[in-house]
Amino acid sequence: MKLAVYTVSLPEYDLEQSVAVLKEMGYEGVEWRVDKTEGESPLKAMFANLPKEQQFAFRYWTENHATLNVDDIMNECQKVKKLCDEAGLTICNLATTLKGAPEEMENTIAAAAAIGCKTVRGPMATYDPNKPYWDQFNEYRAYLKECEPLLKKYGVKFLIETHHGMMISSASSALRVLDGFDPEYFGLIYDPGNMVYEGYENYQLGFEMLGKYLAHVHVKNAALVPGGEGEFGETKYNQLWSPMKKGSANIPALIKALKKVGYDGWLSVEDFSNEKPTREKLEENIAYLKELLEKA
Repeated sequence: MKLAVYTVSLPEYDLEQSVAVLKEMGYEGVEWRVDKTEGESPLKAMFANLPKEQQFAFRYWTENHATLNVDDIMNECQKVKKLCDEAGLTICNLATTLKGAPEEMENTIAAAAAIGCKTVRGPMATYDPNKPYWDQFNEYRAYLKECEPLLKKYGVKFLIETHHGMMISSASSALRVLDGFDPEYFGLIYDPGNMVYEGYENYQLGFEMLGKYLAHVHVKNAALVPGGEGEFGETKYNQLWSPMKKGSANIPALIKALKKVGYDGWLSVEDFSNEKPTREKLEENIAYLKELLEKA
């Protein structure tokens, strides 16, 4: 397995600085965040009304300087390709947060192909409780089917992700959506941190279930912490992003299960914890993951 960092975790570093710091620390790859960097991105707008004291915690999305501008994605990709080649880093994924018709995704897919990046995170499907699940399921499958000709044209794989609050939160729900699609062009980003909040299943069970659809792994951690009482006196729990070693996801068990099923792809660090500075987190995370890989 190879170690990378998803640049959403590097909010204060620009493109050049991100490459330099990852090279210095010994990471092998980089997963670039792709979004609008001018005007209002959907995620920036989502957090715009949060209290000021919470803004720091959400700087990963609202003030991220390690983001490729989707409106100029071909030039942006060529720029970081040159930087990464000089540093000996592999671009292991383009992680777009945008949604749109297949033709609106073509520029990003074409840019990925142009720099030799084999995967792009495709749009995820939110779950609307006011709409029947099967209608949403069929709509999302139809959307992926529409994207397939573009993926074949450019030789790029679309990755969907296990994510809380979405229609796909677990390995089994992902498999239900992906079943029947060609794993050459469709796969899953497995995210154990998101699955602390929603969608946890035994790691090995999930990996065996997914088979060839297991394409990429985000490594982050999270916890549910007590936070007051509900209307009937029940304990309420709040979501909290945690340092790699402190959350509820069992990262050593994750690595062991990945090794057992023969996964040899990327482990991409996505750390939203706020206890330590970014640089210190990056150093601790790579040391921790190298130790786990050695002993698994």
